Amino acid sequence: MGKYLFALFIAIAISMPLQAEDKRAVLITGASSGIGKSTAELLAKEGFHVYAGARKQKDLDMLNAIPGVEAVRLDVTVQGDIDAAVAQVAKGGKGLHGLVNNAGVAVIQPLIEVEEDQLDFQFDVNVYGPYRLTKAFAPMLIESKGRVVNISSISGVLSGRLAGPYSMSKHALEAFNDSLSQEMAGFDVKVMAVEPGNY
Repeated sequence: MGKYLFALFIAIAISMPLQAEDKRAVLITGASSGIGKSTAELLAKEGFHVYAGARKQKDLDMLNAIPGVEAVRLDVTVQGDIDAAVAQVAKGGKGLHGLVNNAGVAVIQPLIEVEEDQLDFQFDVNVYGPYRLTKAFAPMLIESKGRVVNISSISGVLSGRLAGPYSMSKHALEAFNDSLSQEMAGFDVKVMAVEPGNY
């Protein structure tokens, strides 16, 4: 299954049907390549105002060149970047209809050999990143009765050799998604996970 099909799934999760007469705004983390970039392109094409998060200047420049996309300097492990992203979205005046927690990394090593600092990094991006972003943007999402889409993985359901650190983080993300979904339902905010396999 290709990254463009996953992007379509995410777009459907953000809005059913794909309509954006009010130019709704969506923030996508990790939008410099892969599923994140494809989703940014598709949602912008469908009429959304897309805030696309990336860390490197060359990626920010590339994203800003896409019609309907506004790049956001965003490292999900840096609270200062997250605070600045909240300020940028607030200044944009469109609120926030959707948050796509896509940024992720994969540490692939045997569990008895992986260093603790690598495991910390794995969880800092894949688990604490979505937690930090969702918490920071929760007031805007509640106001808009919006959506949170967490990009999990088939590794959040299954585990295999050498993928232990990555799979542990995605299993934790699944638990975050399920609990958050129940908690945010009272605010009419929909929360869902997308679980890609290889692409």
